[in-house]
Amino acid sequence: MAGGQAGGITKKKASYRVKAVDRALKILTCFDLTNPELTLVEIKERTELPKPTVFRLLASLEAAKFVERTADNQRYTVGIRLFELGEIYQSNLSIEHVLKPHMQQVTERYDLVCNLGILDEGQVVYVASTDQGGPFRHAPIIGYRHYVHCSALGKSLVIDHAEEEIREILDRRGMPQLSPHTLTSPDAFLENLEQAREQGYTVDDQEGAVGIFCLAVPIRNRAGEVVAAWSASGPSPKFAGDVKESLIADLQQKTLSVRHQL
Repeated sequence: MAGGQAGGITKKKASYRVKAVDRALKILTCFDLTNPELTLVEIKERTELPKPTVFRLLASLEAAKFVERTADNQRYTVGIRLFELGEIYQSNLSIEHVLKPHMQQVTERYDLVCNLGILDEGQVVYVASTDQGGPFRHAPIIGYRHYVHCSALGKSLVIDHAEEEIREILDRRGMPQLSPHTLTSPDAFLENLEQAREQGYTVDDQEGAVGIFCLAVPIRNRAGEVVAAWSASGPSPKFAGDVKESLIADLQQKTLSVRHQL
C-alpha cells in the first residue's frame, strides 16, 4: 500500500508541470551575459523546440515584457520585467545586505575590490561587488558566472564538499587554463583545497588572470553550512608584506561577526 501511495504522489507531482511554462522558461534561460541578444533561429537551436512554438512563446513573453526586441527588430533580449524581478531578489538577499558594509570597509582600508559569491549549478555567481576606483578595476558584472577551480571564491564555496562532489563539478564544468598558473587537474585542485581547509581561507594566486591575487573566506550560517563566500582581490603587489595576514584576520573576524544574522 505504501509503495502504491508513493508512486501515486510522484506521478501527481509530475503532472503539476505545465509544458508551455517549462518551454517558456527554457527560452529565458538561453540568455546570459555572454549571449544577451539572440535571434529566433538561435533560440530555436538552443532550446531544440519547433520554430513555430518558439515564435508563439516569444510573442507571449514579449507581451508580458519578459523579453523585448532589439532596435533592428532582428534579435531578442531580456525585458524590463526580468530586471524588476531581479531587483526584488537582490533586495531580499540577506547575505548581501549583511556583508555589503563590511565589503566597503575592506575596500576603503586596503584599496581592493571585494566580491560576494554564491554557488549555483557548480559555478560561482557574483551577487555583490565593490569598486575601489582608480586605474585598477577588476570588479565583475553582478550575475557573472565563473569557474570554481580558478577562483578563491569558488574554492571557498566548495571547501566543505565531499571529494566525489567536487570531482563531479570539475568534470561537468571543466578546468580550462585561464593563465599559466591555473590548476588544471582535479588532484592538484583537491590538494590545494585540503591546504585551504587547514588555513581557513582560500587563495587565487594569478590562477584566473595574470597579475591578480585574490583571497577569500567561506561564509557560514548559524548551522555551520557554507552559504556564500567573499573575497578581496587586486594586483599581486598589493598583498605584499603584512597586508595579506592583516587582511586574512580582518575577513575572518568580520565573517564571524555576521554569522548569527544568517
